[in-house]
Amino acid sequence: MTIERQHFVPQGFLKGFSDPEHPSGKMIWKYEKRYDNPPKLVSTKSVAWSSFYYAQEDEEGEQDTDTLETIFAQTLDNEVPKIIQGIEAKPNAKVTLLDENIGVLDYFIGLSFTRVPSFRDGINELHTQVAQRMLEVAAAHEPFIAEGLEKYGIKATAKEWVSLKPMLEAAGRISESCLSKEWQFFVPHNDIKLITSDNPVHFSLPKSAGKIMVGPAHPAVEIIVNLRSDLALVCTPPRTGGNLNTYQLDKVNSRRFNTGTARAAQNQIYASQKLDGLSKLTKKYANESQSLIV
Repeated sequence: MTIERQHFVPQGFLKGFSDPEHPSGKMIWKYEKRYDNPPKLVSTKSVAWSSFYYAQEDEEGEQDTDTLETIFAQTLDNEVPKIIQGIEAKPNAKVTLLDENIGVLDYFIGLSFTRVPSFRDGINELHTQVAQRMLEVAAAHEPFIAEGLEKYGIKATAKEWVSLKPMLEAAGRISESCLSKEWQFFVPHNDIKLITSDNPVHFSLPKSAGKIMVGPAHPAVEIIVNLRSDLALVCTPPRTGGNLNTYQLDKVNSRRFNTGTARAAQNQIYASQKLDGLSKLTKKYANESQSLIV
């Protein structure tokens, strides 16, 4: 069966931020950064997707719309929500996670950086620029090509599937770096619910590292992901040797986690609540987002 609606943030993951007043666990509040629409209660199925997002060409040049989507749906996107919901995190105690579950969660973190449009669009644009440049070079040497370009306004455009291989390769590098770091879990203040977005994982560089240009696979960066509305994970360069420890956040630092998520979001923020404070936070960072430079 052909699956048109293909998610770049899994529905099962989004359920961890669902409105508790809806027992189905499938309803979340959507906030939009670049539009003046008010927060809207929507289903997890209706957000963070694009038509045939993982479509590719097979060896015969035919379009394969479902293979990659089916692989994700049956493996990573199915397993990760179960792992996350099964985490029992208590402040001042260690989280117990099987090595295989750490591996699955680790790759999910890496892929969450690269499967989103803010990464894939950049890769596609790079390939389009290269193709256009090659076309212009050809036109400079072949008058009939130059004539055709001028007459018909032909432009080179890369096929969207060209970003799939870089997506998977970069995800592997990021997850490898993440696995070498110290994993710390954080429980927010009781009055604060964590949020997520269409860029569900973000990274930051500690001030001690200086002003350098880095990506999420750099050994000095911290990787931050709100796993569910009541739990966050930070993968940080080893410091204390306290891997898998859990810490309690106060109100100020709980809000800082949400601020980082709001700043990183490309356009949409997802939450379990409708709050004026979240609407203000969304608009405050309307012109900021996380993008990986390629």
